[in-house]
Amino acid sequence: MSLLPNALPLIATYRLQLRNGVDLDDARALLPWLGKLGVSHLYLSPPFHAAAGSTHGYDVIDPDRIDPALGGDAAFARLSEAAQLAGIGIVLDIVPNHMGFTPENPYLADVLRHGRESRYATVFDIDWQAIGDGARIHFPVLDGTVAQLLADGQIGIAGTPDDPRLRVYDREYPLRLTEQAAYLAGISRTLDAATLDALLAEQHWSLGHWRDGDRTITHRRFFNISDLIGVRQEDPEVFALTHRWIVEQVRAGHVQGLRVDHIDGLARPGGYLHHLREAVGDVPAWVEKIVKDAEPLAPNWPVEGMSGYEFMTPVTRLLTHPDGLGTLREAAEDAVPPSYGREVRKVRRELLDAVFVPERERVADAAMAALAIDAEARPGVVEAVCRLATAWPVYRSYAADLSPLSPAIAEAVADACDQPLVACLLDLLRATDDALARTFATRFEQLTGALTAKSEEDTVFFRSVAYLPLCEVGAEPDLDAIDRAAFEAAMAERARLTPLALNALSTHDTKRSADARAVLVALSHFPALARDLYAEARSRAVAAGVPEHWGLYALQTALMLRSEPEADTRIADHIAKAMREGKELSRHEDPDTATEAAVADLCRALHGDLPARLGAGFEEMVEAVTLAQVALQLTAPGIPDIYQGTEGLSVGLTDPDNRRPVAWDTLEHAEGGGDLNARKLRLTRDLLARRRAAPNLFARGSYRLHNDDGIWTVEREWQGQSVWVRIPMPASAATARPDALLPV
Repeated sequence: MSLLPNALPLIATYRLQLRNGVDLDDARALLPWLGKLGVSHLYLSPPFHAAAGSTHGYDVIDPDRIDPALGGDAAFARLSEAAQLAGIGIVLDIVPNHMGFTPENPYLADVLRHGRESRYATVFDIDWQAIGDGARIHFPVLDGTVAQLLADGQIGIAGTPDDPRLRVYDREYPLRLTEQAAYLAGISRTLDAATLDALLAEQHWSLGHWRDGDRTITHRRFFNISDLIGVRQEDPEVFALTHRWIVEQVRAGHVQGLRVDHIDGLARPGGYLHHLREAVGDVPAWVEKIVKDAEPLAPNWPVEGMSGYEFMTPVTRLLTHPDGLGTLREAAEDAVPPSYGREVRKVRRELLDAVFVPERERVADAAMAALAIDAEARPGVVEAVCRLATAWPVYRSYAADLSPLSPAIAEAVADACDQPLVACLLDLLRATDDALARTFATRFEQLTGALTAKSEEDTVFFRSVAYLPLCEVGAEPDLDAIDRAAFEAAMAERARLTPLALNALSTHDTKRSADARAVLVALSHFPALARDLYAEARSRAVAAGVPEHWGLYALQTALMLRSEPEADTRIADHIAKAMREGKELSRHEDPDTATEAAVADLCRALHGDLPARLGAGFEEMVEAVTLAQVALQLTAPGIPDIYQGTEGLSVGLTDPDNRRPVAWDTLEHAEGGGDLNARKLRLTRDLLARRRAAPNLFARGSYRLHNDDGIWTVEREWQGQSVWVRIPMPASAATARPDALLPV
């Protein structure tokens, strides 16, 4: 039955978010439910020691131990033993690209105290050249001047003469071991401004206002988050240091799978993955990777596939009615950007000039070194970097791993290459057998991945909002619906290329859960209703004095939450985050709470009016889409990944809304009911049981999707085995068109 040598059968994974009230003993208590559900692997968010108060675990401070807040190494041992007895594997989400940029981080703390002489100096991606020119490791953490904070008691001496520290708010920063620092820590607990200035002047690090951090930091960040520092996994010693615990646990049989977070942030992703494969053997490994439409996974990566973003989009496109999608886009005209591509390019340039300044400058430094250009030409090089990065069509090209540039990239940047310097940069990406060119490729690709994510997912997805199901990680707002044949071809290709890739519908990173998207997908099958609702939302936005596209966003949010608990609070929290992500009227660093409140009020008003506008037919369509998504996921090639709680009905919005507590005790008693929650749960269990009976057939077998007079079935075949599974539909779907799963 095993799909891989020395591995548990891969049937399905169950993603569990640790923290926020869920520790490793809670995960252990969940094992009986997972066994009853029928999944084969428990897939944990990062369990490693993270920064104090972490709500997600991606700010790891020590990858060599389990977070004490989760129960520590002893709790993980208990979970591993119990999982083995239950026949359930453990998949860990590992974070090789970055660690927490905080003095709590023991490796970074040593660097802060000893500077470049620290034994851990090579762990982190720090611009030591800039530091050699007088810069320091910079912490943009202050919300006032040093003098003000000293006077307010927010800065003071801490530690001992052997371990002197400076307390800033609730964190303690290691000081260099000087006589003055030892004296202050051991004898005097008071500081005056002059003494503090002198003390700070002799440190390897500096403090600054949080608003000034974008231009003064000296470390590679995760995206534009200064609290996360890049890790140099291209150094074998760094890899060994940061993967010691992981490798030990895999070899001991305590871990049966790995999900690699943010692979595109690494200097050489392909090289890292080959190194990881050598270290952990044949244990399944998946990468978090976002690809564009029809873009393949990078060649020759020794992994089972991606973590599932690329699976969600074809499902949404199949279930969306093309005529209804056209109606929605017409109803949103003049309220949303006329061109998604142009809007993305505009935002990219804004981010390059205002947010990604340190990253842009490091790319320019690498380009000038590779091209041997004089300092006087720097402005032209910076402009060339911006032009090329703005036109870049994918997250990353992998030139740093010596992969050739695709024709699609060359075509997309052709106009930008009219400028000679841009053409020279493109030549560097094609000549990465040269060491300096390869350094440029690394820096440029680390920039393009972050820039693409921040400009598209974290900005324009909140502007181009005609149809929110396509404003989703792994999708793009201007994609069209697809028919049965296109979906069938995509699944057949998936079976051929990545039969063990994860198939996700909801994750901790999705903007909306699958069940939330299902409501809007259902709306595409009621074009007249959609047209009226969009017109009303636009009109009411004008009356409220807010841009019309926020009226459309508010309407779609209200629809998704139409029968949800605590909708008023969730609307307010989500609208505030969405508007700050959109970066037009409000921003995270400069929120406009009055305008946010106005849009939230509009959303709540629309939410209150919706019950009178939606009939039984609409709810039947929502149910049809919800169950069809499940059936398509659990019968497709690959390995289904079920996000916590989504085995039942689960409407979640952008993080942190999608990390709300799950009522597993309620789910256990829901299966016998007659509502959508119970039907979804029963369908999930039934199809997982069928997968368990024939794992290779479902993971690797041929794929056909049939529609015979409105009866939809999936046909799978593998080495003489075959199975037909009906896609469940309500009576209203009996007249489905041959090229769409559901009727208008």
